[in-house]
Amino acid sequence: MSSVPEKDWKLFRKLQNDLTDKACDQIFNKVEKLSKNRSGTEHSSYLALYNLIQSEDKKIAKMFDNPTRNNVLMKLVALMRFGVLTQEQFQKFSQETQDSVESLLKLTR
Repeated sequence: MSSVPEKDWKLFRKLQNDLTDKACDQIFNKVEKLSKNRSGTEHSSYLALYNLIQSEDKKIAKMFDNPTRNNVLMKLVALMRFGVLTQEQFQKFSQETQDSVESLLKLTR
């Protein structure tokens, strides 16, 4: 995977904390919904919560673990796929990066 332009890398790093907060907020909303709508035994509710956390942790890893200029395109793809990066934020990246991310999104659907 080729690296992104320096300005896109800096923009990603600048947005990273806000994006992490948004991703975590989305997870908390899912946890709250699951907690409010518990059904079955307490153990089955716990297992549903455990599975949700495991699934969301994998998403967090795809979006944020070990970001480098060489893998930031895949981080952006994950951020777009999981609804964390807004279209407004995405449009701040260079056209080159936007085109690459959009191509990757098409390939990974």
